Amino acid sequence: MLNVMKNLKETKLYKVLKSSWLCLRFPFLYPRNRFDGRHHRYMLQHVLWKLHSKAITEFSISIKTQKADDNTYRHSYFAFLNNQIILKKDLGVLIIQNGIDKKEIQLKDIVDLKKFSVIGMEVIFSISGTPVIQLYVKNIDVNDTTNYGGGYKKVELIADKQYNFRYKLLTWIDEKILDNIFILPTYTELDAMEPGWRKAFGIQMCKDIRKQLLKEGNLFKYRILQIKEKWGELCWYDAHSSTEIYKIIEKYEEISRNICIICGKPATKMSTGWICPYCDEHYPDDKTSECNKIEDGKCKE
Repeated sequence: MLNVMKNLKETKLYKVLKSSWLCLRFPFLYPRNRFDGRHHRYMLQHVLWKLHSKAITEFSISIKTQKADDNTYRHSYFAFLNNQIILKKDLGVLIIQNGIDKKEIQLKDIVDLKKFSVIGMEVIFSISGTPVIQLYVKNIDVNDTTNYGGGYKKVELIADKQYNFRYKLLTWIDEKILDNIFILPTYTELDAMEPGWRKAFGIQMCKDIRKQLLKEGNLFKYRILQIKEKWGELCWYDAHSSTEIYKIIEKYEEISRNICIICGKPATKMSTGWICPYCDEHYPDDKTSECNKIEDGKCKE
């Protein structure tokens, strides 16, 4: 019987049912994308990523300040693969075009032309491999040594019409159809909490937050952005919170420092290096680990 129950808990159906029940009890545990607010789904993400790279050429535009007497960067035209990049300083416009698409970016939208003049550009690559159009500017007032501080803009150019059509079609299917069909969660935001903390106080913390949210009438607006361990304590990031919610989070952040992250028992040692609280049974048992004792809720040498 015990083996049957254990095997059941390891099935995907059990995880879906358990996650769904938790999300019904605590709506803020429903996994959502922190940027678009939709729930996480990855069915077509790998395909969409490949299509996007073939359908779209991404450019980033950044600003860099040069000394007033530096005339090195006077380029006004670049041919990049099948794209033309044209800087028309007198008209205050940057043109990026190919045989399919064309974008005109007004320089005034990314540079304060009352204070800086654009003297040239070059094309470089970011660490991720994205082409970056580096615009070089200088102060109009030679006595002004203020650094522009950098500006940034992202531009997308259609590289292939057929791939772009497929990308838009699958994106629409992903967002409008699949996102509304596959709504049952296979996990919750609470899964990101360390297992020991989740076992010791995870549900109680959610109950306290839910109780306060109901008082405020904010239960369905409140969002969890991230839950993680940092410097040996719980870090809980959220949106649409309140002072009372912050007090609840701070309470459990303090509690977490004294709870073993593995099993949820009271912590007796705090590892150094990668700082985490452990009980005697679970603290890292190797010669390179150094541990400090925890007594009365405080770390002792």
